[in-house]
Amino acid sequence: MSPILDNEAAWLDSPSAYPLRVGPGPQPDPADDEVVIKVAYGAVNPLDWKLQDQMRPIPTPNILGADVAGTVVQLGRKVTRFHVGQRVFGLCNGLIINKLPNTGWQHYSTCPEIQVCAIPDSLPLANAAVLPLSISTAAMALFVKLGLPLPSFDPKSTGKSIVIWGGSSSMGCTAIQFAVAAGYEVIATASPANFELVKSLGATHVFDYRDPDIVGKIARLLKPGESIVDCIASTATQKTASEILSKIGGGKVGCLNPPEGSFADNVELIDIFAFEPGLADTHIGDFIWRTYVPQAIAEGKLKAKPDPMIIEGGLGKVQEGIDMLRKGVSAKKIVVEIAKES
Repeated sequence: MSPILDNEAAWLDSPSAYPLRVGPGPQPDPADDEVVIKVAYGAVNPLDWKLQDQMRPIPTPNILGADVAGTVVQLGRKVTRFHVGQRVFGLCNGLIINKLPNTGWQHYSTCPEIQVCAIPDSLPLANAAVLPLSISTAAMALFVKLGLPLPSFDPKSTGKSIVIWGGSSSMGCTAIQFAVAAGYEVIATASPANFELVKSLGATHVFDYRDPDIVGKIARLLKPGESIVDCIASTATQKTASEILSKIGGGKVGCLNPPEGSFADNVELIDIFAFEPGLADTHIGDFIWRTYVPQAIAEGKLKAKPDPMIIEGGLGKVQEGIDMLRKGVSAKKIVVEIAKES
């Protein structure tokens, strides 16, 4: 295996450093169970700007980024599911294990084999880049924290409902599809402009999140003990979700950010973190990443949504993408073209 000596990365040189600096990157050296991907596209996530803004302090210098899509260039000795030259997407875990080669914003990213998935020819790499983090986050929320049955290709109705708050977000789009495949009726929120997108992914009911009667309308469709996944995770959405569940006698809210404020005693708010070992190291992570997702994507049953908003220009444009997401986007996933596809 020839060493890769020409890597470049977008560096966060110091806490809150702005803009990211493009310079020589770390040399990949995959462990036995890792895959090195030549990155064509990377997706921007809220975590990128939150880490740059030191909302969650990390050691520096560091490299941000988690979602990548490209082609396999190196394989660890124990990896048998993939081959060099194969089109894949992957979820980088470097910010969690503090390993620079395993981060996203560079030309060559290393990912754990369990969080890599082959891409069918019908799916463009830019579209595939929207999926990795949303897959693990939605799976952690639904199947680990909230205890839904694992998704099926022939789901039987459970007679239960779940609310996906923020249905047109990247996590929301994946969570809707996972919940439907688990046999749940999905109630979602979105802006009216995104109702059709959310319905096309399987939501039965969609409400305008700005509706002044949103608490009452959703509560009337739920049974005691049912749950909400808050894909927006602001203080306001946590409060509204708590009010809905309190109205039906209690339940659980899965939140992307730690709970803030006080909530009804009969409502449990659970912090969802996609990188927890509880997903990758259990049968759930194995089933989702190695069995369900590859087949669902190949058969078109898991759609890569929302559509990418592509920024061309390489690593030097990563900061532009982070700034755009910091300001807010709707029903799009910002994806940066890191290198032209060969």
